[in-house]
Amino acid sequence: MPQAAPVPVAPLFTPQDQIKHEFVNFSASYRVCILSEYEDEAQVETIIAYQKKLEKMGYDADVLFFIDNIEKEKAFYHQKFTPEDLDKKTLLPHSPKTDRVIVKKYDLLLNLYFRECLPLQYVSHMSYAKCRVAPFISTFTKCADLLIPCTAGQLEELIQQINETLNLKPHERKTF
Repeated sequence: MPQAAPVPVAPLFTPQDQIKHEFVNFSASYRVCILSEYEDEAQVETIIAYQKKLEKMGYDADVLFFIDNIEKEKAFYHQKFTPEDLDKKTLLPHSPKTDRVIVKKYDLLLNLYFRECLPLQYVSHMSYAKCRVAPFISTFTKCADLLIPCTAGQLEELIQQINETLNLKPHERKTF
């Protein structure tokens, strides 16, 4: 009896035709989202401090962390999603927490993590954000529009490079 041909699986990161991505600098943006994977408390403090800095400068800034360790999750009080929020078959994000980030029309989506993290990469890829920014690492080529050169693992350097490349200035309301 002949064996059936394997069913081709669609690639995970297919192009998004309905979303028009473009380069957006800080002066042309208002809504900013930061995606990150929980590593340690120092990293979280750096990202939350960056969020507060952006908010003081007039930006609407959200942060979403992915935590894959149940012990770390218990004492974590920032916006997050966990393996419980992943689809059981595909292990891709499938929850209101991640859906909100995907469909909200952010001006900038900043990927502030360095390791390959499929759930965060998927959120970034599916995002309706105008401009998705990530460190210059090959794993981000399918889920970012702008790759920023920096030393791997150096979060402060990445933030500084993003600020310089995207020309961080206080947000100014557009006059009509």
